[in-house]
Amino acid sequence: MHDPDMSAKKQFIFTAKQMGSRSWSNCKTFALMGLVFSAAECVIEKARAKHDVTNTAVAGCVTGGAMSARAGPQAACYGCAGFAAFSVLIEKFIDRHS
Repeated sequence: MHDPDMSAKKQFIFTAKQMGSRSWSNCKTFALMGLVFSAAECVIEKARAKHDVTNTAVAGCVTGGAMSARAGPQAACYGCAGFAAFSVLIEKFIDRHS
């Protein structure tokens, strides 16, 4: 909240604290996302015994669905499709499986 009676120093400190807590929250979210994606891709790759872009798409779907599952089934479906598409695009851009 913005308080017009706060000095510039107090506003700066308040803003820095908010930024720090949001940054830490984002850090934990991205770490969890990376963990879920890496674990899913590893398990899928072991199960299929192949190293291809299909593993990336399925791992992206699992990750997107898991990360957005709290918002309901429709959000989980959109998360699955969106993260799978994003993962495949990044995979194609990096071109690991050429």
